[in-house]
Amino acid sequence: MADHHSHPIAGSEEGLRSLLTRLEHQSLQPDFQIQRQLALSHALQPYFHPLMVPPLVPLPEEEDLAKWYLYADYLPTDGHASLIEQVRDLVTEHVPQEERVWLDSLRHSYMDLLEVQEMASGKQGTQTRLQSLGDKQIFDVLPHATPVPYKIGQILLTRLLRGLADIRLPGPPLVFSASMGKAVFKLTNERRQEIEIGTGNFALSEWAEFAKSYGYEMMWSVAKVRRGAWTVVDSQMDYRNTKGETFLYAIALYEHQDFRTLADGLRGFDQFTPIQENAGKPVSSASGSDTLTWVWLPPQNPSGDTGSPVARLTLTPTQLCVETDAPDRLNIVKHQLAAIFGFSLHFLGETIASPQHRTPEVDLLSDTYILPPTIVSQEEEQQILASLLETVYLDWAETPSPLLKGQSPRHFCSAQQDTKEVAAIIDQMEQHDPGRRRTGQPAYDYNILRGHIGL
Repeated sequence: MADHHSHPIAGSEEGLRSLLTRLEHQSLQPDFQIQRQLALSHALQPYFHPLMVPPLVPLPEEEDLAKWYLYADYLPTDGHASLIEQVRDLVTEHVPQEERVWLDSLRHSYMDLLEVQEMASGKQGTQTRLQSLGDKQIFDVLPHATPVPYKIGQILLTRLLRGLADIRLPGPPLVFSASMGKAVFKLTNERRQEIEIGTGNFALSEWAEFAKSYGYEMMWSVAKVRRGAWTVVDSQMDYRNTKGETFLYAIALYEHQDFRTLADGLRGFDQFTPIQENAGKPVSSASGSDTLTWVWLPPQNPSGDTGSPVARLTLTPTQLCVETDAPDRLNIVKHQLAAIFGFSLHFLGETIASPQHRTPEVDLLSDTYILPPTIVSQEEEQQILASLLETVYLDWAETPSPLLKGQSPRHFCSAQQDTKEVAAIIDQMEQHDPGRRRTGQPAYDYNILRGHIGL
C-alpha cells in the first residue's frame, strides 16, 4: 500500500502538477528565455500598450492563462522545438510516466470560453458540465484541486485537459458573469471572422482550430472588456459635495453685456427652472447686485424626491456661469446657449476635469456597476474653481471684451487713460465670485488681476 502512495497513478492531478513545474523550469533555461518573454508579452499584449488608459494590470488568472499559452500553444520563432516537444524528447533526465501521460492532453488543449451548465456531486467531488460558447460542445469536468466557487450561468475562460479517463482544468479559471463572458466571446468571434477573411484560412471557421492558433485573442478581448467596463464605471462615478448634493464640476464661464435679453431668453430655456427667490421678479436691466439663477433638476425618483440639481445657470450683470455634473451635460447646455444667443455670449473658458477619485475596481462577476458616491471636500472644490478662474481672468486681461467696445482690458485702460470702467467690472466679478456662492469663500484673489492689468 505504501508503494501505491509514493508513486502517483497515471493521469493523476499530482502528475499534471509535476509536468507543469517541469515545463516552467524548461521555459526558464537560458537559451529559451527570449522565447518565453515573447510568448508571455504576446498573450498579455494589451496590458503593455503605452497608451492603455487606465493602466490596468493583468489579473493572476490571466497570468496563468499566459503561462499555459506558453506551455501548450506557443511555437518558438527561432527554430527551437516547442516546450512540450523538448520535454517529450528529454534524454538528459528521466520524465516519469505519470507526467508523460499528460503531454498529449496538454498539446491538444486550447483556450476556451465555457458556460457553466450544471453541477453535480459525484465520487470524485463536484462534477461540472460546461458548454463551449464557440462550438456548443459539452464537457463533464472534474473539479480543480483548489475548488473555484463558480455558479451555474457564469462563464469560464480556461483550457480543458482531456486525460485518459477524465477531463480536468489545469488551474483556476478566469470567471465572468454571463453578460461579461458573452461580451468577451462576441469580441473574440468578430476577430475570428476578420482573421479568417484576412488570411483566407477557412479552417478557422472550426472553433477548436481557431482557439488553438489564436487563443490569445480571447485574452485580448478580456483586456478590452475590462477597459470598457472601467470607462463605464468611471463615467458613472457619482460625485457629491460635503452637503450630499450632486457635485457640479464641469463649469463654463461666459461674458455678456445684455442682462435683460439673456434673462428673458433663459426663462424659456429647456429643462431649467428659475429658483424661487427670483422666479416672480420682473427683469429690468441689471443693477450691480442682481443675479438670477436657474437649476436643472433630475426626474423624480419613485419616492417623489427630485434630489439636488444636476446643472445650474447663474446670470450676473457681466457674466453667465454654467455648472453641471458631467462634461456631456455641459456640452448639451453650451449647444443650447449657442443656438439661442449666438454671439451675445462671449466664451471665457471651462473646466471639465473630474475630481480626484480612486480608480474604480471592475468586478468581472457583476452585470451592473454601482459605486458608492465620491465626496469632494470644500478644499478641493475651491481648488477646482481657483484654477479655472486664474486661467480665465489672466486671459481676459489680454483678450478683446464686448464690455469694453471690443478692446482688451489692458489696452482699454491705456487707450482711454481711465481705469474706472475696468475696475468696476473687476469689482463685479469679485462680488459674484462662484466660490462665494458654493463654499462661502472667494475662490480667486482679484488683486492679482488688478495688478496684472496695472490698476
